[in-house]
Amino acid sequence: MHGEQVSQAQAWEGIDMKKLLLLALATALLVPATLLAQRHDRRDRDDRDDHGRTGRISGVIVDLDRRATEFRGALARALDHSRMDGTRREDRLNDDAKKLDRAVSRLRDSWNSDHDVQRSKRNVSAAIDAARSINGAMERHAVRGHVQGEWDALKHELNRVAEAFDEPRIRW
Repeated sequence: MHGEQVSQAQAWEGIDMKKLLLLALATALLVPATLLAQRHDRRDRDDRDDHGRTGRISGVIVDLDRRATEFRGALARALDHSRMDGTRREDRLNDDAKKLDRAVSRLRDSWNSDHDVQRSKRNVSAAIDAARSINGAMERHAVRGHVQGEWDALKHELNRVAEAFDEPRIRW
């Protein structure tokens, strides 16, 4: 009987050793696969976030481009019907509006060519600089009405672009 108990104990040890070996082997195979899957999930999530940001920036730039064009037209029409019509002041304001429009077009083209945030930031800065010049003129000449509304909408879009490119809010 004592010999029978020893062989059963050996049998259990053998089974326990087999289970332990299988468990260790399964763990060795599953842990790296799980870590790899988590890394792929994280990378896919990052790609989706980047794509979401790319789409958001693209939309903001489209809105800015549309607003810049609308503002330029509204300004030109208002100046043509103002006391500034035919003056150098009108020419300067129209030139500043064209400069802003060109800066926004460069931003749009730069962004659309490669979605490079760093490269496009330079064009964001150029658009903001052109807008600051116009803002000073708008304040000096106390422009009101429809043009002022278009300008306020354009400034809002410029702030959205600054935010999209992780730039500080513009203080007008």
